[in-house]
Amino acid sequence: MRILRKLIITIGAIAGVIAALVGAQFALIEIGKDVVVVHEPTPSGAIHRARLWIVDDGGVSWIHPGNANAQWWVQHWTRTRSSKSNAAATSRYRAQADPAADPRVHRLMRQKYGFANWWDRFLTGTDAYPGLLTGKNCTTVPIRLERIEAAP
Repeated sequence: MRILRKLIITIGAIAGVIAALVGAQFALIEIGKDVVVVHEPTPSGAIHRARLWIVDDGGVSWIHPGNANAQWWVQHWTRTRSSKSNAAATSRYRAQADPAADPRVHRLMRQKYGFANWWDRFLTGTDAYPGLLTGKNCTTVPIRLERIEAAP
């Protein structure tokens, strides 16, 4: 009976730690200073809605999506930018994958999102080290967004 009780407590503790890690991940992503809702078209015609962090650098904005297979939607999408300090607005953007910008975009993300970015990268990986949850390095490419017109 004692061994079974210790086993149940140990399993419960492990499940609690995993739940805390996942909860912290979602909470820290949502407390970011600026989150955009990206409406990603899929080849089947459906729309996948994703919440992403965004950073501005000069006249362009950057996202670093978690989907390594984002090439298709980069050519076909709109995004809604929202923040806690202003009203949401919908705009159209030209999206361009830019692998060379990866170090700069990672630096901008660290500066803007601080601990939340560190935590996300600790769990999901960076270009330099694997993430705790994924066991892999980050393979996504930064996406450069240039505004082309206001949406109706």
